[in-house]
Amino acid sequence: MAAPALHAADAAASAEAQAKEFRDFFFKRFPDIKHDDYIYGVYALNEDARAQFDAMNEFPPYEDTIAKGEKLYSTKLPNGKSLKDCMGPAEGLRAKYPFYDTATNQVRILEADLIQCAKAYGDEKMFAAKSKDLAAVSAYLSSQSRGEKVNVTIPNDKALAAFEDGKRHWYRKTGQLNLSCADCHQYHSGQKARSEQLSPGVGKTAHFPVWRLKSDGLVMLNDRFFGCVRDTRALPYKRYGEEFRNLEYFLAYIDNGLEITGPAVRK
Repeated sequence: MAAPALHAADAAASAEAQAKEFRDFFFKRFPDIKHDDYIYGVYALNEDARAQFDAMNEFPPYEDTIAKGEKLYSTKLPNGKSLKDCMGPAEGLRAKYPFYDTATNQVRILEADLIQCAKAYGDEKMFAAKSKDLAAVSAYLSSQSRGEKVNVTIPNDKALAAFEDGKRHWYRKTGQLNLSCADCHQYHSGQKARSEQLSPGVGKTAHFPVWRLKSDGLVMLNDRFFGCVRDTRALPYKRYGEEFRNLEYFLAYIDNGLEITGPAVRK
């Protein structure tokens, strides 16, 4: 016999209990870091790192890319309409994602919806899954939600299942290296991997996309997921597939209440 469906309030309460346990791990591990400061990622871990972050943001390298994204968002696609016509006004749009779509029973994320809009309007390449143009639009839309708070909801038991699936992927070990997201960004957070300090698992969704200095370009959150799984020497899941969408949903729910600051600069 199938388990009875949870009421919406019970599903939300279950997710919140799991999120609290997750956050409390980091609050205990890093007692000197304020919750609101987790938006700075690894740069919240010590004063020297934070000083580096502040210096990098005096002249952020992504300003031209934001301007490019703004232009692209209003550019007419082959059918004569733009992404803006499909998605709506830019202001506050990023803050609405990710969300669980009760009509289609799946998690929807911003970049996947942008790709879907572009394809529906006749563009198959400019806004493909890993294009620089897509990253530029993502950066622009993030900039238009700065100052707003992450506010992800769990509307029903199916949404809770997606949240818990994302949680499973956080803890799932993959590849020849047999590593999970949690191995690096939870259990060993704050420690060094070669010369780099490992960032904590809270606050990750609030600052994407990020301008990575080592690659001199923007990286979207899905790109980061893809790269992490690949680096464990495993075949990554499909870009913007259910696995990565649910993982983003899980982490974004963890980040509820944090300020959206993307795009941001990272090493």
